[in-house]
Amino acid sequence: MHNTLTLYHGTVHDFTEINIQYGKPYKDFGRGFYVTEDFVHAKNIAERNRRIEIERLIAYGKKSNVNMFIYEYALCLPDLENIKVLRFDKPGSEWVNFVVKNRTEPRLNHGYDLIIGATANDDTRITIQNYLLGAYGEPETQKAVSVFLEQIKVEKLPTQWMFASTKATSLLRFTRRTQLL
Repeated sequence: MHNTLTLYHGTVHDFTEINIQYGKPYKDFGRGFYVTEDFVHAKNIAERNRRIEIERLIAYGKKSNVNMFIYEYALCLPDLENIKVLRFDKPGSEWVNFVVKNRTEPRLNHGYDLIIGATANDDTRITIQNYLLGAYGEPETQKAVSVFLEQIKVEKLPTQWMFASTKATSLLRFTRRTQLL
């Protein structure tokens, strides 16, 4: 059994220290530092964020040169025993309700240091709106949750790790930064 896991963070930002306060609200698991076990997924996130940043800069009439980076970290798995971890082994009603709350309540205090589970896709915002409006049935019912999961193609979702506290991020050991563009 391996005791160390490699995790990746794809971004357009060049930084030396992790600061969870720079995390954006309305994300799947709340504000924090997101990483994935999948290098390709991290690269896709960096590419998506680059497109968004270029569009934003162009709208303000600014230069549109934006770099992409992949940060690589090592995590010693036994260290997770020292923090409060919430793990969703597979998306289900608890995962759906947790994601919906975090995507609609920007200051939700869930009390966890680390949350691990599926990444909701880019279409989640519309799916959440439909879910809350009752388009899939009464919210929190099995029918509504099942339709929600079907809509976001849950079987194709990669796993994400969201570090919500400095106690948790202190467990990450920086190993490499790769500039893609």
